[in-house]
Parts: sequence; C-alpha cells; structure tokens
Amino acid sequence: MLKIDHLTKTYGEKKAVDDLNLHIKPGEIYGFIGHNGAGKTTTLKSVAGILQFDQGEILIDGKSIRTDPLACKREIAYIPDNPDLYDYMSGIKYLNFIADIFGISAADRQARIRQYAGLFELTEDLAQPIAAYSHGMKQ
Repeated sequence: MLKIDHLTKTYGEKKAVDDLNLHIKPGEIYGFIGHNGAGKTTTLKSVAGILQFDQGEILIDGKSIRTDPLACKREIAYIPDNPDLYDYMSGIKYLNFIADIFGISAADRQARIRQYAGLFELTEDLAQPIAAYSHGMKQ
C-alpha cells in the first residue's frame, strides 16, 4: 500500500506539490495527469526516494521513505522518462547501490558482478561513469 500524507515540495518560491494526500491500496492503479510543472514527476521521484521533500510523509507498506528508504525501494519500481538518472555514478557504484537495495551480501554481490561483467564483456568498463556507456551497455 502507498500512503502519501500532506506531501509538500518547493523549489525556491514555487510549490511544486502542495499538501498532497493519496492512499493507494494493493491492486489499485493510478495515473497522474496534469500540465507541465504540476508536480507529477516531483511526486513520483519523492515516492521513489530520489528526491527529498519538504513536508509530509510517504509510507510504502507501512514503512517511511525517509527513515527506511532501502526497505521501501525493495517494494517499488521507478522507471524514469529520462534514463540518465544515475549517469554520474560508475558502473560498479551503481551495481553496489542496487545490491544494497536488495540486501545482497558483499561476497555474493562481488561474485555475481565478476560473473556477469565477464559474460557481457564489461569488466574493463565498470570503473567508468555510466554517462560514458553506449546505449547498449546501459541496457
């Protein structure tokens, strides 16, 4: 279940999201419709734990995105319209970030990273920023 209570996010003087309340039960499907700047992306990024918000609370299955972000991120998926979200990270940092979210042990993650980096011929590229990767490498 997703519960958003009194979500507020400002950018300088502009309120992108103003006191939003939304409760979505398991199995329900919602869409956000609105003009540019209405706060759709800001709300979704806040729910995904990518963007800090000013006020309010976001709970995913009863867990707070502020106080238990890893547990929340295990329960949701976020597919941005701009896939360059993590371009500043190196490949190895990104893979470790994802492994942290899913609670994969250090030993197990290193073995898997070596295995799959070798399989996809990416071993030499893991230290490079993701921004330097080709589209195919990112996939």
